[in-house]
Amino acid sequence: MSFYHGSILGGLNVILANAKSHTGGGRVAYFTTDRVYALVCCRSRGENFVTMGPDRQGLQHYFERFPQQLKIMYQGKEGFLYRPLSTAQLKNTKGHTWESPTDVEVTLCEHAANVYEEILREEKAGNVIIHRYEEIDPKEQKMHANYIRDHISEELFAEYRDFLYEHFSKLWD
Repeated sequence: MSFYHGSILGGLNVILANAKSHTGGGRVAYFTTDRVYALVCCRSRGENFVTMGPDRQGLQHYFERFPQQLKIMYQGKEGFLYRPLSTAQLKNTKGHTWESPTDVEVTLCEHAANVYEEILREEKAGNVIIHRYEEIDPKEQKMHANYIRDHISEELFAEYRDFLYEHFSKLWD
């Protein structure tokens, strides 16, 4: 089994346990066994908007919640996929997600010069289904946009509030 950590930062030797665990709340370093998910993690903290998850069979589905989302977030952007030197400290928390409560030494396994093109290759290979904005029921899209409108001032969105406002404000009622 291969493990990946996706980042926009090149030259890393260690993935720090500085992310908040979704299960225990403590600080962890995240890894995934899903290359597509690792590619989607190659984004800045100011664009921390993940709209992807697996179906019951484990196949990833990416949902665009604003027009051209995938292209805007990943076109022409570099990504780096890292593998842990040891997996001994990794614990599976849910599905393809693994975490470590300690920093993890890594090695670069792949450099993606254009993350968008890599995600489209994964789509062609059948490893992700991309639901483009214009293909999704307009009522569902409006519901998501208005949810962001109603919650954008919450602390949870502080780091990427400007990004959300830029891409969603024109979609609000």
